[in-house]
Amino acid sequence: MCKRLHSRIVVCLLFAFFCSVNVSFADEKLNISGFGRLVAGYLDDNNVSFEGYTNELTFSEQSLLAIQADYQLTDTVSVTSQLLAHNNAERDSGIEWFYLSYQPNANWLFKAGKMRTPFYHYSDVMDVGFAYAWISPPQQLYSAFLFNQYEGISGIHRFALGPVSASVELYTGSYNGDTSFQQKRYPTDIDNLRGIVLNALVGGNLKLRSSFITADFSLDLEEITTFANILRGAGFVESANSLTMEGEFDIYQAGAIYEEFDYHLAWEWMKISSKTILAPKITSYYVQGGYVFDPITVNLTFANLITSEVETANEIPFGVNPGLDQLFIAYNTTLQRTKASDLKSVTLGVRWDAGVNVAFKAEVTHYQGGIGISTFEALSESAAFAFDERANLYQIGMEFVF
Repeated sequence: MCKRLHSRIVVCLLFAFFCSVNVSFADEKLNISGFGRLVAGYLDDNNVSFEGYTNELTFSEQSLLAIQADYQLTDTVSVTSQLLAHNNAERDSGIEWFYLSYQPNANWLFKAGKMRTPFYHYSDVMDVGFAYAWISPPQQLYSAFLFNQYEGISGIHRFALGPVSASVELYTGSYNGDTSFQQKRYPTDIDNLRGIVLNALVGGNLKLRSSFITADFSLDLEEITTFANILRGAGFVESANSLTMEGEFDIYQAGAIYEEFDYHLAWEWMKISSKTILAPKITSYYVQGGYVFDPITVNLTFANLITSEVETANEIPFGVNPGLDQLFIAYNTTLQRTKASDLKSVTLGVRWDAGVNVAFKAEVTHYQGGIGISTFEALSESAAFAFDERANLYQIGMEFVF
């Protein structure tokens, strides 16, 4: 607690320092900007939690404040740093971005340092709620399974083909930190991260995006590792190996956004493949439509997450003796507790742009899905049996940029 409080105090002091630099020196090479959000949410089921929300109103899950400093070192070299103060206990406050950019001309851009991992269409602005229609982007894609930052290098080449403006990005790097889900934090190592992103703007209205990412990963779930060692010691090596939390994952993504003055349509799809019980194969997508009654925007989103069945080793005999029966039950219980669950949702949202830099939002999301490592978490063992796999999440929020 003291460490987290100290971290937030440091961030606030840095905010004050950067703002004072901007006011006092007005350096033309330094550009200061920022954003924030104040979000309240309530889940109408007392048996489970979802993304930290329970049946008690809370402001702590998504409220944040951030400031970004861009300093132009030369005509072609700049440095960018983003500091973020978050109210969520599962997310650290501090430096979110810190990278060096080199842009030799209008067609090429190279970056090196700590950057946002470009998994999705809204990756770069995932914390900037003012930049999109939702309060919460569809959890089926914008999942805690994935890590938000990486340390490495990237290169972007921009080009035009007739009415199409496009870019291709290649990047590589690593990540060493924590992955958070179900209100727990797990040490995570990502190595040999490699990816490619293709973006295109067609005719000024249609945005297209596709990407491919691959990496080696190691996730430390201590309770699973301990149990796997017990199985290995008992001679059930195949069962122990099936509980591995390390290997390789591949991620495929595609999306499209069509925008007119008074309406917009969006679709995004992702497939995650690996050989672990945590996420053996996950396919997710959303479709969204919005209509503008200036300054009010109404949007409707359907999202879906589909998981594959976990292939169990099934080598532990049952009914031979009580000791083996306990191992058999414990193994299957571990599989159930660590597997991902299917999840469907329908979200109705309203946004009011009260000014050029302030927006107010309200939305309700109806979820249908089981208890899983990335979906609902039972608040007690008895609550798990009482949960009917349906819940509504109500949220209101204020978004601003400066």
